[in-house]
Amino acid sequence: MREIMKVEQISEVVPAPDGAAIVVKADVAVAGDRRTAVEFAIATELAAKVAIALLATTAKARAERDGLEPALDVLAAAVVASGCVEKVRMHLLFDKGTVLPLEVPVDAAHALHRGLTDELKAIPPTSTGP
Repeated sequence: MREIMKVEQISEVVPAPDGAAIVVKADVAVAGDRRTAVEFAIATELAAKVAIALLATTAKARAERDGLEPALDVLAAAVVASGCVEKVRMHLLFDKGTVLPLEVPVDAAHALHRGLTDELKAIPPTSTGP
């Protein structure tokens, strides 16, 4: 089932990097989504931008030492029911018990599954199991 979107405001119009298309960035409302515009903005843009900014400023030493961009340190991850057949809900568990819920489209969840499977094949197991 396709969700119906209503464009509320166009925020940017730019050519695609390869010049083959024009990218229109817009604020949209999805039919059935009961979040306010502020709630939607926090969940879709602000939270990610704040997390990236905090990581960039607090984890510079790791980036310099390891040559890796900063990343969140997660203790565990779980998949739970999302309430929407088009999305998968994941929970990331952090050190002091904080849980970050994320919802991703089903296609993105499949891509994540494939990527994790491929990466884990290259890593030997740390235990033999029960």
